[in-house]
Amino acid sequence: MKKTIYKSFIQEFLKIFFLSLFALTLIVWIMQAVNYLDFVSEDGHGFKVYFTYTILSLPKILSRLMMFVFFISLFYSLYKMEEKNELIIYWINGIKKISVKRFIISLSLIFLFFQLLFNIFITPKSQDLARSYLRGSNIDFFPSLIKEKKFIDIVSNLTIFVENKNEDGSFENIFLKEYNGSSNYQIIFAKYGKIKTDNNVIALELNSGNIIDRVNDEEKIISFDTTIFNLSKYQTKTITQQKIQEVNTLFLLNCLNNIRNNKDIEYLNIYRADHQLKCNNQIIKTYYEELFKRIVHPFYIPLLAVIAALAMLDTKNIYNYSMKRIYLFLIGFAVIVFGEISVKYTSENLQSNLNFVLVPIVLFIIINIFFNIKSQKN
Repeated sequence: MKKTIYKSFIQEFLKIFFLSLFALTLIVWIMQAVNYLDFVSEDGHGFKVYFTYTILSLPKILSRLMMFVFFISLFYSLYKMEEKNELIIYWINGIKKISVKRFIISLSLIFLFFQLLFNIFITPKSQDLARSYLRGSNIDFFPSLIKEKKFIDIVSNLTIFVENKNEDGSFENIFLKEYNGSSNYQIIFAKYGKIKTDNNVIALELNSGNIIDRVNDEEKIISFDTTIFNLSKYQTKTITQQKIQEVNTLFLLNCLNNIRNNKDIEYLNIYRADHQLKCNNQIIKTYYEELFKRIVHPFYIPLLAVIAALAMLDTKNIYNYSMKRIYLFLIGFAVIVFGEISVKYTSENLQSNLNFVLVPIVLFIIINIFFNIKSQKN
């Protein structure tokens, strides 16, 4: 009977959890996907790059929402069971509240494992894959971004202006300015031009124009009938350098360990690829903050589980039952907010950071003891 009751509880909880997680993830994903449209509309990437990047952002969204959805689902499941008098069945069958609380904590440890799995391995890897895909893509949507009488500078060190764009895709009265340093540049004027693509190489074929080269305060003017201007060599303005949240967790741990042993060295190159962030002694606080978010912050899940379990202490027949439920929910929400804020208060001092590590553990012990005392009185 006990196994049947627990099985029913898990089924109800998981149904609410996955439905809520799916709905919230879909909403957040759509909102981010709209923001990522800049990759196409402003940065010149194709839709394949756009969809791949947005899909690879899903693990990050899941990892960010998992803790919140876990608490909401668990709290609502217990509230719903109390409203339907289902918890009474537990007590009638000799199941103690402490036993249910232990079961809920055990369930939270499973979610803690998956949260750590996402935070430490899956999310950084998916984010790095997304950035790598962006880094290796070309600006294949570039031709459609060229508009009449509008300066286009979606790529670094290049500005393009066309006076007229014909229906066949050709251009008239074209201006290009390529920057080759602070004072060096090349300007091209052409009467006609057209985008050509050959073997994934995008080029602009220009006809009837002049080239002005400025090098070291000297200018040279060259006339041409036809010239090819390679556009594929230019990089998009999209950030392609690896960000801190995309860095491998093991790299961050090795970085902090090496920095502690080599405090006088500004940069350390440990197991570092060309695109990877340097192990920078100047931003050690950022590394601690990221590791705290990945490893320590998930340990608020068991704390939230025992807070939600407090809902079993009172029945719906008591005075101010609804207000107590609201207060209990607000306490859980406040803990989630505090956990998020505490990440920002990590410092370069390891001892100070350990104090934040103890917060969820101490609160868990205190609330756990409070639950045990109250459950014995009921």
